[in-house]
Amino acid sequence: MEIKRDLYLQKLESSIGNGMVKIITGPRRCGKSYLLFKLFTKYLQEHGVSDDHILSLQLDNRENERYRDLDELQKYFDDRKTSDGKTQFFFIDEIQLCPPKENPWVKGQMITFYDVLNQFLNYPNTEVFVTGSNSHLLSSDIATEFRGRGWQIRVHPLNFAEFRAANEGKGDDLTLWDRYYLYGGLPAIARIDDEEQERNYLRDVYLTTYLKDIAERYSLRGEKALDETVRVLASTVGSLVNPTRLSNVFLSKEESKVSPATISRYLSYLEDAFLLHGVSRFDIRGKAHIASQQKYYFEDLGLRNAASDFSDHNQEPHYMENVIYNELALRGYQVSVGGVSAYLKDASGKTVRKNYEIDFVAEKHDKRYYIQSALYIPDEEKMAQEKRPLLLVKDSFKKILITKISGTGLYDEDGILHLNLFRFLKDPNSLDL
Repeated sequence: MEIKRDLYLQKLESSIGNGMVKIITGPRRCGKSYLLFKLFTKYLQEHGVSDDHILSLQLDNRENERYRDLDELQKYFDDRKTSDGKTQFFFIDEIQLCPPKENPWVKGQMITFYDVLNQFLNYPNTEVFVTGSNSHLLSSDIATEFRGRGWQIRVHPLNFAEFRAANEGKGDDLTLWDRYYLYGGLPAIARIDDEEQERNYLRDVYLTTYLKDIAERYSLRGEKALDETVRVLASTVGSLVNPTRLSNVFLSKEESKVSPATISRYLSYLEDAFLLHGVSRFDIRGKAHIASQQKYYFEDLGLRNAASDFSDHNQEPHYMENVIYNELALRGYQVSVGGVSAYLKDASGKTVRKNYEIDFVAEKHDKRYYIQSALYIPDEEKMAQEKRPLLLVKDSFKKILITKISGTGLYDEDGILHLNLFRFLKDPNSLDL
């Protein structure tokens, strides 16, 4: 079964000829290699590129370990490159596996894979595409290490629309949603129909591909504290936290002590591996980000549930919030948690300041959306509760309330757009209704 990744394939197609190294980043097992070595290779072949002009190397294969040495890596492509004037394509999978090495001619100077890739750009008629699963080595260094010649293409697990297309004929939106928020969007999940196999696969990926890889990469003495950190974060999806608060949760839930400094390091490791993402709070009236508290959302809910051993099945409102965040990030929005305050009178008539939260402030270019997520709105009291923070924002940007079942796609008397979850997830232009 071929899983279509048309959004990313179009980005790869449009990047041809831009004179840059194309860096395809994203979490392990999200389909980067499949995208490059299957879908994009097929596209090139269908457009007249011969096989000997597509040079591929997958560095995470044991048989290719020698090419993790930078000299061997360069020699591999030098020995196979063409000189007939036709465009050739270099594909390198998991480039972060190539460690730096000392320059034999300049003592103390290190050569990195960035140097090799930049050298490839000097070859005539050559397009260079690499994948990587380490955000620090790639995403944050693109501007400096590639000297303005790096082009990032960020790949995510299947979103709901892709998951639905891959499971066509296997149920309606509600049926597929129940499976999606439990088992996530890693492409292999779309090919498995047995729940026990799905859980075993996700546990294996979480324990070996993520925890073990992070522990080895950062020379951690053990994985237990790291695993406990992920478990605590899995139980706090949708809550504002910081390292100190998480440390206190350890004491109460895990009955163990992990310092805030250690947790802060673990958070950076987990974000670096694309397992989760921190979202800061944005004071709407003060127009300032507050970094002291963040919400953490998982890149894939299947991995989140594997980390918690598939417990907490009653967390669907938080799962829904996580999925909405992931969809907004996929669409290229900068996402914050909105904070807005108001002065109100309490029961005694005293004026007090009360703080309210807007689930998401999504910004891109000159657009901004204020978005509330609510699984169900059973009565007027719940409706007023969800709308109150939105109504406290007095600017003219669009305000949206997303619910699972209701949501007419229409505006109410207060100018708030009521949007159905599945319409939002399936229509990339739904916010502009």
